[in-house]
Amino acid sequence: MLTQAPMPSWGELFGGLSRTPPSDSQLVRPWHDKGETAGCLSRSAWSLALIALWRKGDNPAALVSVWIPDYFCNSSLEPLRRTGARIVFYPLTEQLAPDMSAIRVLAADNVPDLFLAVHYFGRPTPMAPLRDFCGGRGTWLIEDAAHVLRPGHGIGANGDFVLYSPHKHLPIPDGAVLVARRGGPAGLSDRDFVAMGSPRTWPSQLAALDRVVGSRRIWGNSSTVWLVKRVLQKLGVRRSVALTPVAEESSSDSATLMALPTPAQSALSRRLLARLIPDLGDVARQRQRHQLLWDDILLTGDPRSPESPAAAERPARRDWTPYLASYQVPPAVAETVNEAWQHRGLPVTTWPDLPPEVTADKERHARAWRLRHSRLYLPVHQTLRARGILKQVGSRRLQRDDDASLTLIWDGASRSQWHAWLMQTEPSTVLQTWAYGEAKAEHSGWKVKRGVFYHGNEPVAFAQVLERRVAAFARVVRINGGPLFVRTAPPSQQHAVWQELARLGNLGRGRVLSVAPGLRLSGSSLAVMAEMNFRRFSRDSWESASVDLGLDLDVLRRKLNGKWRNMLTVAERSGLTIEVGDSDELFDWMMNRYEQLMHEADFRGMSIEFLRTWRKHTGAADRFQILRAVHDGEAVAGVCLARHGLGATYLLGWNGERGRDLRANQYLLWQAIVHLKQSGLGCFDLGGISEEQTPGIAAFKLGLNAERYELVGEYWKW
Repeated sequence: MLTQAPMPSWGELFGGLSRTPPSDSQLVRPWHDKGETAGCLSRSAWSLALIALWRKGDNPAALVSVWIPDYFCNSSLEPLRRTGARIVFYPLTEQLAPDMSAIRVLAADNVPDLFLAVHYFGRPTPMAPLRDFCGGRGTWLIEDAAHVLRPGHGIGANGDFVLYSPHKHLPIPDGAVLVARRGGPAGLSDRDFVAMGSPRTWPSQLAALDRVVGSRRIWGNSSTVWLVKRVLQKLGVRRSVALTPVAEESSSDSATLMALPTPAQSALSRRLLARLIPDLGDVARQRQRHQLLWDDILLTGDPRSPESPAAAERPARRDWTPYLASYQVPPAVAETVNEAWQHRGLPVTTWPDLPPEVTADKERHARAWRLRHSRLYLPVHQTLRARGILKQVGSRRLQRDDDASLTLIWDGASRSQWHAWLMQTEPSTVLQTWAYGEAKAEHSGWKVKRGVFYHGNEPVAFAQVLERRVAAFARVVRINGGPLFVRTAPPSQQHAVWQELARLGNLGRGRVLSVAPGLRLSGSSLAVMAEMNFRRFSRDSWESASVDLGLDLDVLRRKLNGKWRNMLTVAERSGLTIEVGDSDELFDWMMNRYEQLMHEADFRGMSIEFLRTWRKHTGAADRFQILRAVHDGEAVAGVCLARHGLGATYLLGWNGERGRDLRANQYLLWQAIVHLKQSGLGCFDLGGISEEQTPGIAAFKLGLNAERYELVGEYWKW
């Protein structure tokens, strides 16, 4: 079942009922920095109203002018309206950014006390012009990050206040975080923060507003009822849902306010949120993956057709996390597309319910009106499943044709043939080299099988497969980094290759297949794995970056991050020299330093024994390359590279204290690029990047500004 909101697991539900509710300080950690004040409420609508009360200060009769974008939910404004604030709706550009020209015209007649800037659907909105605008007028700038999973570049570091809504992204009944900052354009003072009071008092400061509307709240919006609904959904109980039209008009009454809980966050939400916070990184990755899958499924028409849906806001890689999958549809056909998607069982929605002031003046707010009637949204939340999405929309399975007919031959290739095919593959991977397979067989007890797919007499793809018996009648089959394609194969042939490999997982024959494909992350690769009934068993996926050695060295140098390039220049002027080779002496030195590093940093990488076994099986074309930096006769740093086909991969490195002072790491990595390019290789893989697990190493490698990539992940099939 495809739900519009994320669903909690059974473990999360039971955990949410059993543990003690944590404090605000524990819950707000992911959403604020040191020196900021943050607290929890149930909804960001209450947060906005509370800021308006603070702006009133000691003058309850003051009329607070609040500027809100015209593309905004009316239901979220009801608590603010109850404060008596004067609301001014300002226009947006087509890119959902504040229209600064129109805003300056509006400011001639009215200076805002509060200015709300929205990061729509998770994408950062430009904040520099707004800081300038608010800073010169004494205006409190509020960043509405309700659509944002967690702070990131361009989000949460500009406003006087920041609003987050974890309940929109996580399976909890309510929950919002309000952050007050000293670094905003208004320069909030200590007196301002004293007037705000402790975050523990924030819900009670809203008590008067809550009493005004409290009689209109109905029991059906409590956290208990949310819990009952989620349990019923998880048990498979579905309710009948009527088709929702695009042209739904908003109302000026307060009926929608009944959906608001009391200002204080519920105990159930607090318990659930504490369990979910450690998984925010995985939540971000899952949302990106589902965005890619929806696009692959739905953006299949002719993009030149005026009736075809088009992608709206999209992050480049993971620059930001999507809140919803946004699609732009011509207003004339929006209703037709909306109904078609709903009939297919897709949980499509429109957004928002525009305020009556906006709907009453369609000429002034033409863009907001057009956006409201030309945008459709689909969920991308983390509890969706790729197989569930494909099952709902129908199979996109390709029909096998004569051109896709392939023959698979096991263990019929020689080492020289295997190496020749690696030379034709781009990108290749070190995990599919002959030497790596032989090392796994000798050191780790795996049996190696090598399969080649032929179309006629021409090789199409090849895969190195590892197999190990785990019980009397069970075997694990492992493919890591494969299959690789000798040439660009049409989709039908790629599909045929995967169909054949999927048969290696067959529980009836006692075989479980574990596969980490060399497929780059995309909607089509996610669809392939789902259609073959592969199940993702790990939240992790391999991420790295690749340097294009086909570019001139001066181009590659100009691409370096400015600070990284400056440190390289310092290193080059320090008198460092380089030693390059594959001798026993260099390798033994590297292994000794690597062992020292694992001991000092308390981590376990590839074992030295395995590396020695691997090296033993390499040949002249794929020998490990050691680069050692030397200063005044002393070795201060080193790296080990593995060659494969026309590429090479960074395997491991060591940098001593003196090497760090001399910026030897920058020197070594640049010299590696120079050496590999001069050797005629085409790409240099930086050997893995994890901004969450090893942020310092990731930042260092990213300084090369190489092409980042992510693989589709780890799967299994039986």
